[in-house]
Amino acid sequence: MKNIYEIMKEFGLEIPEDKKKDFDKAVLDNYKTISDYEKQTEKLTVASETIKANDTALTDLKKQLEGFKDVDVTGLNQRITELETEKKNLESDYNTKLSDRDFNDIIREGITSVNGKNVKAITALLDTETLKASKNQKDDLAAAIKALTEAEDSKMLFGEPEVVASGSFPGRVNKPSGDSFDAQMRAAAGLPPMKEGDK
Repeated sequence: MKNIYEIMKEFGLEIPEDKKKDFDKAVLDNYKTISDYEKQTEKLTVASETIKANDTALTDLKKQLEGFKDVDVTGLNQRITELETEKKNLESDYNTKLSDRDFNDIIREGITSVNGKNVKAITALLDTETLKASKNQKDDLAAAIKALTEAEDSKMLFGEPEVVASGSFPGRVNKPSGDSFDAQMRAAAGLPPMKEGDK
């Protein structure tokens, strides 16, 4: 590629050496090379694409904002507050039920550990509200149950279960002893009594 001095020389123009510096400055201030032009064009292209992308994003944002134009913000905030309260109430209810279940398990274990005969009846005699509020539930429950095992009006609710085994059991036939059973059976079936030689 020819530089500007060579091109000018071909047309009969020549810049003296002492003026070349000023000439170069004037050319650079007023004219750009092709590579500078291409760089500027590329920058403008990128800037144009960025503007288009931002314009599209801005249009989308405007559409989204229009969707909220008629929304009752106060109503939404109220609903959020109501849902948060509902959530807290559900969590509290769940934790209460969980605590009650654990407490009832402690009572059941405490009563069965001292051979309580009827968990429901013994539980009714306990001050469950006080025991539930206790910081040391197991020990206080054990003391309350121990007091019931020793009290005259409740000690019969504790101890090993009594086994009653007298008389005949349902579904069991009491077989008479000796030959009388065979004779009764034969008679019931309509058969003649057995003779001595038939045995």
